[in-house]
Amino acid sequence: MDSILAEKGVDATFLYSGSFKAVDMYYLTGFLAPDPFVFLKRVDDEPTLVINSMEYPRAQKQSRVKDVRSYNDYNMFEIIKSASDPKLGFAKFIATIAEKELGKTSRIYIPPDFPAIYAEALTRAGLTVVPLFDVIERARETKEPGEIDDIKAVQSIVEDATAEVIELVANADVDPQKTLVVREDGIKRPLTVHKIKSLLGHKFLDHNCVIEEEIIVACGPKGADPHYFGNPEDAIKANQPLILDIYPRNLYKRYCTDMTRTVVKGKASKEVRRMFEAVLDAKNTSIDSIKAGATGLEVNDVCCDTLEKAGYATTRRGKKTMRGFTHSLGHGVGLQVHEGPRLSEFYPFPLEHHNVVTVEPGLYDPEIGGVRIEDLVEITKTGCNNLTRMTIELEL
Repeated sequence: MDSILAEKGVDATFLYSGSFKAVDMYYLTGFLAPDPFVFLKRVDDEPTLVINSMEYPRAQKQSRVKDVRSYNDYNMFEIIKSASDPKLGFAKFIATIAEKELGKTSRIYIPPDFPAIYAEALTRAGLTVVPLFDVIERARETKEPGEIDDIKAVQSIVEDATAEVIELVANADVDPQKTLVVREDGIKRPLTVHKIKSLLGHKFLDHNCVIEEEIIVACGPKGADPHYFGNPEDAIKANQPLILDIYPRNLYKRYCTDMTRTVVKGKASKEVRRMFEAVLDAKNTSIDSIKAGATGLEVNDVCCDTLEKAGYATTRRGKKTMRGFTHSLGHGVGLQVHEGPRLSEFYPFPLEHHNVVTVEPGLYDPEIGGVRIEDLVEITKTGCNNLTRMTIELEL
């Protein structure tokens, strides 16, 4: 991160946020806290963490930042009491910390999600703040071996859970309305989106993972919307494509993964089989084209070339279509399920060694539904390592 800041002509970093949701703060501190706290650092110096007195002892023990200080070290109560409004007083207090530790001559980087009201307080105090994209985010894109291991651990759990769901679908009975039914407490009930998500949720909790965003369980024509999550009461139907797009987070290590499989209980139509074969070919061809130095745009073009050759429309170069490939190829995965780098025509930048990205081509038809297959890969200097081990099959 220091080299990125130096490249941008910035002298220091200042963050104020919690770390449960603000992944940049967790990345820098390794400390989980629900309430906002301060992280500051000069380029080429060790960082400092400043936190409320309640969290101070825990931060000393758990944060990877060695220099941990309390708000009380900066006369918090006196500064807040001197203001007409406690909230404005606290904003002034945050600015006081920045001024004392970083000084008015420093160019201070703040991230895109830095609270505007506190940025204004720093500016009013005479400090020079420099809001920038792609500093901490860019540093996070290159994964260390321990981060790769954390992602692999979650991926293994996802594959086991998805296999359990697919087994449930495969073993379900089919009623006269082509609805899948499963036996619960001796009674046959429709297999619904809620049942599948409940199974996944319990499985993940058993392995210290959670679903923090709505996962995708989409069956039939509704699956033509790539981000249709599935209503809880939606029943799973035979002979229709079922998209399972699953991306939990580890509760403690905080890393995510992302995987999609499309299956059909029974007999897939001729067109669904053709879509499936084209998507699988596009995934494999795209993976073969990935290596450090290739751009996200180039890899996305490989995917589009493959799908267009198979007779399907794509939306690259601004084309409009409701059928075919209607999104970009992939995205980075780490502390967020969607982060940089991107495999898209808007990413003409080289991919780097140890980036972790999804490869997820899909085809969609409002009359039929969708077919999407997604693997997770680690980019290397000569290619990539596929972190996804789960087999790919269409008909169950």
